Amino acid sequence: MKKVAKCLSYIFLGLVIGLALFALILPPVLSGRLAIVRGGSMEPAMPIGSIALTLPVTPDEVKVGDIIVFKPPRHPTIMNPNVNVSHRVIEVQADGELYFITKGDASEDPDPVPIPAANVQGKVVFNIPYLGYVAYWVMSFARTWLGFVVLVCIPIVLLVASAIRDVNLSRNVRLRRLNRRLERQRRWKRRRVFGLA
Repeated sequence: MKKVAKCLSYIFLGLVIGLALFALILPPVLSGRLAIVRGGSMEPAMPIGSIALTLPVTPDEVKVGDIIVFKPPRHPTIMNPNVNVSHRVIEVQADGELYFITKGDASEDPDPVPIPAANVQGKVVFNIPYLGYVAYWVMSFARTWLGFVVLVCIPIVLLVASAIRDVNLSRNVRLRRLNRRLERQRRWKRRRVFGLA
């Protein structure tokens, strides 16, 4: 039972550390950023609750079929122009200025306004479905005192306790080996004294 508990704690710690490394190290290394998909306009390619990695892209590199992240231009039909949108490019227009016609996979019609190249913020490289729910819950939970204790303090205490126990066990093993060696040497000396060796 102890081995199962230890194995489960290591798996949990590995998952927490892996997610932390993925969220904190991967995007800066690749000069990108992670975002949680909150709308269903790109389903089924990007379901609600997915976590998407976006990398910077120059407008010249954008092709038809790419999913780009952009800030929508001001237009009466756009409800919230301050929210970034991820939609697929269905046409590239290059007459004087570069514009992109975009459309959500789940939408029947293209977006009402062409997207200027200056509004493009990046390209979605990949997404992991439904991991955004977990990330959102972890981020919300980590902001509370209980979350800080559960996600940071307890794993650190477990790691330190496990390291101390492992050091003590290895020291005890070395001591037992040394005692056995000394005992063998004493027996050998006794045998030589009595002429048995």
